[in-house]
Amino acid sequence: MKLILKSEVDHLGLPGDVVDVADGYGRNFLIPRGKAIIATKGAMKEAEALTRARKAQEAKTVDAAKSSKDVLESRTLRIPVRVDDRGGLYGSVSANDVQRVLKERGHDIPRKRIDLRGTIKEIGSYEIPVQVHPQVIATVTVDVVDEEGKIIVNAGGAIVDTEAVKDAEAVAAAAADAAEGSDTDADVLAEQALEAATEYEAAQATAEQVEADAAEASDEVADETTEEPEQV
Repeated sequence: MKLILKSEVDHLGLPGDVVDVADGYGRNFLIPRGKAIIATKGAMKEAEALTRARKAQEAKTVDAAKSSKDVLESRTLRIPVRVDDRGGLYGSVSANDVQRVLKERGHDIPRKRIDLRGTIKEIGSYEIPVQVHPQVIATVTVDVVDEEGKIIVNAGGAIVDTEAVKDAEAVAAAAADAAEGSDTDADVLAEQALEAATEYEAAQATAEQVEADAAEASDEVADETTEEPEQV
């Protein structure tokens, strides 16, 4: 079915656009709701008028939209969240969250204009396209951060536990203090302390993995023992 849109329809078109849609979608949704009319020869003149009016309105607002784009791209939106020790979110950040923060900064942009596909589930920096005008798209930088500041993403993109780093630095400082008056160089002791802290963290990670593997194996054995015995 060929229709002329009278108002904007998501993922379909703008006022004045001539579109092809399924008969059921057109007759049961678009036409009854006044969003479209059948594209007859007479209606094509109305389509041309709608298109001219839309483009005239867009021309009036495009400069303001470009200014908004510059402002949005010059700033970074910060969204604090609760995370685990590996940077994973307890929950997720959606386009609704981005819309809320944008509105708090004075940019009232509809949810459908925010092109965040899916949700964000880890801390980090994300670039999200935001349509501020039919002809203008801004790329908004969103930093999703640990609300407690304990887990961060370093310059290399790796997840870092700042508390663990502080502990390692404290050990190194203590080693340096202990080295005063000792025959062993303070830098050597500090390096040894940092290596020990790193080895400890690696051992902890290995132990956690072994525990997880053991739990998984136990579950598999339990599943096997609960299976029905084969009939003879």
